[in-house]
Order: sequence, then structure tokens, then C-alpha cells
Amino acid sequence: MPTREPLSVVIMTKNEAERIGHCVRSALAVADEVIVLDSGSQDGTREAATAAGARVFEQPWLGFVGQRQRAVDLAAHDWVLCLDADEFLDAELRTAVQRVLQSSPDPRDGYALDRRDEFFGRLFPSLKNQRRKLGLVRLFHRRHSRWNPEQLIHEEVLVHGRKHLLPGVLVHWRNFTLAGQTERHVTNAELEAEQLDRAGKSRPGLRLLLMPPARFVWIWAVKGGWRLGTAGFVVAVMGAHAEFMRWATLWEKREVRRQVLPPAELLGGGDGRELDKGPAPEPIQRDRAAAASLPHLSGSIR
Repeated sequence: MPTREPLSVVIMTKNEAERIGHCVRSALAVADEVIVLDSGSQDGTREAATAAGARVFEQPWLGFVGQRQRAVDLAAHDWVLCLDADEFLDAELRTAVQRVLQSSPDPRDGYALDRRDEFFGRLFPSLKNQRRKLGLVRLFHRRHSRWNPEQLIHEEVLVHGRKHLLPGVLVHWRNFTLAGQTERHVTNAELEAEQLDRAGKSRPGLRLLLMPPARFVWIWAVKGGWRLGTAGFVVAVMGAHAEFMRWATLWEKREVRRQVLPPAELLGGGDGRELDKGPAPEPIQRDRAAAASLPHLSGSIR
């Protein structure tokens, strides 16, 4: 019987007390150890993780990539599986991970997981194409692969060998609400825009026009969101909104000149030019007779 490679599962957390116990227990089905790296939780996350069987460490937030890499460095074993606190492996994926570890895997290779999101209490089909699925490498040998330090968000692992997509599903279950998703889009857009700016992405105005509707069509028509009725339509619109925020934030970052104070024309100074305020509004002519004929107004007309 082949020797099985030992596995460390690493999880980064902040205020995940409701979910971390389930995540740790799920991970222990495939792991020889579970590491939880916490960044200042105030809700009992560390205690819940310890009770579930994890080794818990604390680390002030280093950014997504820095925090993930720090968690990997804390692992006792070279093969690591990186999870978030709101993720868990289904039975098929747990079996696939065990098979990899028993197959004397090439340490240069990385293994991607098919992550599927929960919306409105249902697990949606994957919205990613094959190339994007292969970008979600979570199982790798830490001495041959590392998290890409150039990524600010939507982190990727740098793999020197081949990438393999494992069968099964990485379930992402967070009980998102529309308000929560919208807030997440706004927060993520700042990091996404910074990352796009560093990559030298051009013509954000044109992309702002094209990308949101393209994303809607991809989710609604190509990936079959229409089969899911209203829920599918809402998810497609939210996907378009995420694209809009990403490119609008990049456009704002590059094109909008920030001013702490209003223009001099508004303050009565400057070079004497008047600020264009548009055409003056038409004066309102009151028809007293007509107004007096209305019972609810007759007492207020003088």
C-alpha cells in the first residue's frame, strides 16, 4: 500500500465563530493537522477553533496574500490545503484529496478545487470556465509553490509544475444577503482596481461600458442562470454590479481629480469667472383661484 503524504489544512479567520467549528471538523476528515491563523477576532473564533481540534495562532492582518502565506509557513507538513472559514469539502472532494496524497504526487504540481457559491440558500452551479477553475489552486507543496505576492485580492498560487482540477466541490456557504454582497463588492473594488492599475489595464471607460453587460449575459445565458428563475436573474445582476464597481473604481482612480475644497468660483474668488449653474428655473406662478378650490389647500392660501 503506497505511503500517504501527511497534510496540513490552514485557515485564516476573523470573527468566524459561527462557521469555524464546522470548517475545522470537515478539514480533519482529510488532514493530519488543522492550523487556524486569526487576525483579531472578538467573537470567540479562536476558542471555537481550539475546541474543534485546530492549532490556533494570532497574527495582525497582513493583507490577503501575506496572511495566507503566513498560515502556510506555520504548517508542520509540506503538503498544505488552504481553506476559508466559510468553505468545506464535499465527500467526493475529500476522497479526491486522499487519493492525491496516496499517489506519490509530483511536488511541483498544484491541485485546483471547483468552488461553488451559495446564494439565497441554494448552491449555484460553477460560474467559471475551465481556465478560471484551474486558477483556484488550494492544494500544493509549500516548498515548490507559494502565494503570488503581486496579488492584492483573488489570490493565486504560483505553481512550477502542472495544475490539476480535482473532482468534487468546495462548498462556499456564507448565507449572503443582497446588502452583504453589495458591501462586499464595494470593499473588493478598491483592491481590484489597484490590482488592475498595477497590471496596466487600459481604457477603463470602455471596459466599464462593455464588461458589466457581458458578465450578466455570461451568468444568465451561457451558464444557465435563467433556469434558476428570479434567483438566477438576481445573481446575474449582482455579477454585473461587481464588474461595474471594479471598472468604475479604476476609472475614478485614474480620471477623477480630487479636490478638498470647492472650486474658487463657488467660493466667490478665483479669476472672476462664474461657475456655470445651468439655465435659471422658470418662476412659479400660483393660480390662487385654482388652489382655493382644493379643500386641502384652501386654508393655506393667503
